[in-house]
Amino acid sequence: MKYYILTSAVNPFFGGDIFKYTSDSLRNRSTHRVQLEFKKDARVLANYIPDLDMILIDHLISETDEPDNPWTLIPDGDNEAFKWEKGKWVHIDKAFDFKIDMQGVDPYLGNPPMGEPLRDRNGNINQQKLDTQAEKNKRKGE
Repeated sequence: MKYYILTSAVNPFFGGDIFKYTSDSLRNRSTHRVQLEFKKDARVLANYIPDLDMILIDHLISETDEPDNPWTLIPDGDNEAFKWEKGKWVHIDKAFDFKIDMQGVDPYLGNPPMGEPLRDRNGNINQQKLDTQAEKNKRKGE
């Protein structure tokens, strides 16, 4: 994580105008700090993720349709983020844009991740695909 201390000639001061909310729907937010308020029993993520080079924060919604009351806010499973660009942490309204194909599947389960099928539509085994997959599995175990 990157920490910044801005200094004057003699006295250091902490903080700075480093959070940017230009291209999203958030109302007047502080550009000096990020503050999260949420329901007492809620578990909320706010962490720097080095692999993504982002600060991820759970998106919060009101469980009682009272968004102005912070004690009603809980995570909804979505994420907001801050990405470091040109000396500022730029806010991203929606960190991930995953689209799930829900055609013909249980709406609660979605489509499970699946490899390439080894059988054709008639149920016949494709021996070449089976052999290729067997070789991949052997190499994983070594």
